[in-house]
Amino acid sequence: MQSSIRRKTSGRIGLKKDLLFYVIMLIWPVAQFCVFYIGVNFNSFFLSFRKITMDLGSRSYIYTWSTEGIQKAWELLSTPEIMTATRISILAWILGMFTGLPLGLLFSHYIAKKMPFSGFFRVLLFLPSIISAIVIATLYMYFLNNAIPMFARDVLGKEVMSILDARRPIADQFLALFFYNTWIGFGVNVLMYANSMSGISPEMVEAANLDGATGFKEFWHISLPQVYPTLSVFIVTGIASIFTNQFNLFTFYGTSAPYQTFGYYLYKETLNHNTDLTHFPKLSAFGLMMAIVAIPLTFLVRWLLEKFGPTED
Repeated sequence: MQSSIRRKTSGRIGLKKDLLFYVIMLIWPVAQFCVFYIGVNFNSFFLSFRKITMDLGSRSYIYTWSTEGIQKAWELLSTPEIMTATRISILAWILGMFTGLPLGLLFSHYIAKKMPFSGFFRVLLFLPSIISAIVIATLYMYFLNNAIPMFARDVLGKEVMSILDARRPIADQFLALFFYNTWIGFGVNVLMYANSMSGISPEMVEAANLDGATGFKEFWHISLPQVYPTLSVFIVTGIASIFTNQFNLFTFYGTSAPYQTFGYYLYKETLNHNTDLTHFPKLSAFGLMMAIVAIPLTFLVRWLLEKFGPTED
């Protein structure tokens, strides 16, 4: 009887210790989420309906409720800057979906099947996720600005400007940055897809091979349906990147990029006016407008993927 009571008491004590450990471990991430996500977004939402003016006498800001920020953000939609950002943001997303996504799936299938050099490709594609982003960007900039012109001059006997030179066509610079963004995004995607494909039952693959499903048919009818839940999550969450992705423009150009995306525009404007809060209601309202477009678009894409996507059956 006493031993039973001791076991129950020790069990309750152990449960309390485990609960205390979980609570302590969760305090920091939950606090970060509350402050840097919920708090920031609520502040940005209310800031869209405020007007901030500077009191020249006291050098302090005066906050009043107003829809002026909404009006300025609406007028901003027709400016050349935002029209360009719209085209570039949509183009970058479309190219990423129709080039980076299929290539990521094919490389994942190649790695999951453990074909020749699959280990080498896994390391090569995952390097940007292992090495510091600053190091990768610096090496890539050196390759574009120095290595290519030196190779063209010393080997081909031609004088070639650096890829990121402002005198080069914007298309050349865009393609160079698109390659970089695709490469650095490969690591996590390939790892997730390859791990999902590695979990496919060998018996299922053998049965499909006996029925003549080899090569691309195996990928299309076996691997893709199995990895589709993971793939659809990446596609759905990627919708928001149309409005937030800054395409690493600041990494390579600072605030003087020859073109811009929505994310780059907001970051650049916030950075340029970080000492003048009177511009923030307009930027917050512009972000709110993008959210109004992104939310229904995300649910629409999710519905389409669930309705027309492949099934494991």
